[in-house]
Amino acid sequence: MIQELLLVGEILGAHGVKGELSVKVFSDEKERLKPGLTLVCRSKSGETERKIESVSFSNKGAILAFPGINSREEAQKLRGTQLFVRREDGLPLSQNEYYTADLIGLNVFDADFGELGILADMFDTGAHYVLVVKKPGENDLLIPFTKQTLVEIDQLNERMQVKLTEGLFEIYRLLDE
Repeated sequence: MIQELLLVGEILGAHGVKGELSVKVFSDEKERLKPGLTLVCRSKSGETERKIESVSFSNKGAILAFPGINSREEAQKLRGTQLFVRREDGLPLSQNEYYTADLIGLNVFDADFGELGILADMFDTGAHYVLVVKKPGENDLLIPFTKQTLVEIDQLNERMQVKLTEGLFEIYRLLDE
């Protein structure tokens, strides 16, 4: 499911008193955030585009400044706003690399167990990513996103083929039987 917008962060709140924003960065490549980059800012009140005026990094994420946001109060109003880049502004991918946004929503299959469900989320454990696969009426299935478990990603047909490690299906899906 190729997405036009790629989620790169979320505004956590104000940083200081001059309108700077504390941002949780979702990208592994923080360098993507740079002055002049246009972000699509999506909140409950709608969607706007803003150019980054300045950026610095801390151990908790990024500190951004947008033109027109000049006070702590204005910055605090943007808390919870999701920040996206347009696909054409995204970093180039190497072979066998994918944007997480393009994988969410794919149907996940295993040769032995058939349709496992829909890829609903992914998270990083530090060692590797983990796929969260949901199927109505079933426990969520957590699958390591590694070379050993991934067989194929077919974005055109919105399908991901995996090979579950022994016992994984039973742990998550047969617990209540």
